[in-house]
Amino acid sequence: MWERFKWLLITTFKFKRTAYPRTLWGTKLCLLAVGAGMFSVGAINVQFESEFIVNTLDLDYKEPSLYSMYLSILLFFVGCALIFSEWNQKLRHTAKVMISALPSTLTHFPEEILDPTEKAFCREPVVIGLQQPATENICAQIRRYNAELEVDVFKHYILHEKGQKLYIGGLARIPFLVSYGAMLRNLTAEIAYFDKFHRDGNYSLLSDEHRNIDFTEAKLQKNVNQFGDAGIAVGFTTPISKRQLPEELREFTTIMSSNRGNARNLIKNQENLHELSEKLGRCIDQLSAQPNCLKLHLFLSVQAAFAIEIGRRYQEGTHQNWVIHNFDPQTQSYTWAIELSKNGISKYEAQNSFMEN
Repeated sequence: MWERFKWLLITTFKFKRTAYPRTLWGTKLCLLAVGAGMFSVGAINVQFESEFIVNTLDLDYKEPSLYSMYLSILLFFVGCALIFSEWNQKLRHTAKVMISALPSTLTHFPEEILDPTEKAFCREPVVIGLQQPATENICAQIRRYNAELEVDVFKHYILHEKGQKLYIGGLARIPFLVSYGAMLRNLTAEIAYFDKFHRDGNYSLLSDEHRNIDFTEAKLQKNVNQFGDAGIAVGFTTPISKRQLPEELREFTTIMSSNRGNARNLIKNQENLHELSEKLGRCIDQLSAQPNCLKLHLFLSVQAAFAIEIGRRYQEGTHQNWVIHNFDPQTQSYTWAIELSKNGISKYEAQNSFMEN
């Protein structure tokens, strides 16, 4: 009870924009009603020192007028109605998810990214993904993902009971981040991403100014190889060159880069993130529509939030299966990949030896 009362005080005296305006004004109206009621019954007595001409200013108790009493009661009930209407709408309707599927990564949700006035309305955080030991087990992570997909973890365990908003972020290999994004494609809840900013090691929401980050002009390569494969490479964190790609896909992959160069956490605005994923989604649509295209290969050097948002663009029935490749910095090549389909994910087995290059 004390924590809720403290939250009300913080909300009431918070002068910057708040996510809970009705609670803010409702609390102020309640305080105003109490103050008006005390004044109407003369609950004020001021004592002055002896040298003052007026020794005492005393408002004696008197019967409050019906008008002031009714006004105080009305203000109080209007304030309470505003508070509880917002609480009823938002109470426990905000979910928090942390993807943790890398060795030595955080297993708890970074509460510091939330506005203090919003914490009271959030559900308990949920950690998804398989906690990896020093030696990663890709097959075990695939099994974990498919199990989470089978039970529809977001619908039945995270956003159940009218979930309206979802905070999501975390650390995992790019193929798994994209796959978790595909789980979000049919959700109606508002999604807010957070990323780990490597410069200071802290997590933060993508709430900075819109810097108009865009793709550089690149001609979409619509041809497919002899196996019906086409590819798209997106180099935002680091550049991607043809020599890093599997040999069988080098001439059949469109390489896309940023108009602002390369950097970690390049995108710091969520609206900008949506715009970029929408443009990339249109390119994927065009490639999937090619009559000879059987699989679409993705080579992504992007931040975690962008990888998840790209996954939300996957559409079963419209897109061919996605093959999302993982880059190995030591060998400067893509050493393994997973295949994403409407049934889940599986370890990708190349049709020839090009995955070994």
